[in-house]
Amino acid sequence: MRGDQKNSAAAPPVPVGTTERIEVAGRRLNVWRAGERGPVVVLVHGIPTNHLLWHDVVLGLHDRAQIMAVDMLGYGWSDPPQGRRVDIAAQASYVLGLLDVLGIDEAVVVGHDLGGGVAQLLATTSGDRIRGIGIVDGVTFDGWPVPVFAVMKALWPLVGAMPAPLLTAGLDRVLRSLFVHKDRAALYAPWFTAPWGRPGASALLTRHLRALNPGLTQAITPFLPRLSMPVEVVWGRQDSEMKPKYGERLLDAIPSAHLTWVDAHHFVPADTPVPVIEAILRLLERVGTDPRD
Repeated sequence: MRGDQKNSAAAPPVPVGTTERIEVAGRRLNVWRAGERGPVVVLVHGIPTNHLLWHDVVLGLHDRAQIMAVDMLGYGWSDPPQGRRVDIAAQASYVLGLLDVLGIDEAVVVGHDLGGGVAQLLATTSGDRIRGIGIVDGVTFDGWPVPVFAVMKALWPLVGAMPAPLLTAGLDRVLRSLFVHKDRAALYAPWFTAPWGRPGASALLTRHLRALNPGLTQAITPFLPRLSMPVEVVWGRQDSEMKPKYGERLLDAIPSAHLTWVDAHHFVPADTPVPVIEAILRLLERVGTDPRD
């Protein structure tokens, strides 16, 4: 079921395609859909961003694939969780539920930050549905929560008490520091912080902070070497949050992985989108030679 977007939480206009609120397991996920042909590619953001992280990536891919950039539950312009789990295992189940609702049997999943963890969970637990994955500075192994959000998690009662203007101002400063290209930061940071200016956002952010659980990626570590699907890893050389050594560990752990280094900080899809676009196109080419075809 597709929800009505005529409400105060409606997502901002997008340059191509449409945004829709699609009901999954009783809650509505905001999804930017663009492209009418080719394989289905699901793009999953991390904390504390939303589907607009992929703005330039979608513009570079929508004529080659059917793109769905998803706001995870409780992020962006998706519904608040209202008691539902928001850890990466739950978010992975919502992505599968979205595919079910839309009648999509198989997809490629590309994730950044928490979304990279979602992609790994889907690859190791639902390989019959996932044709290939991309991991862009993704949470993995025991390397997260990243430093800035580990501090916020430890101080979650204070974060939850912040008035919205103070929260968004603080997030803005932090997020801008995680870009190499400051003109890109100036464009994207307001998109990232906008949903956190709504009533109740501070309490919602604490829900996400408290759900940050590296045990979930540690549990699937033994299964990463068994992956045979194409895997593209993209990493910012200047990422001080998910440090480059974790990109190297993924390359070593997954036999089918290919690693691309990028001159960027943590928010690679926004900071330097072209290498991400190229990696996803390469992933699609590799999926096209998959033995299941």
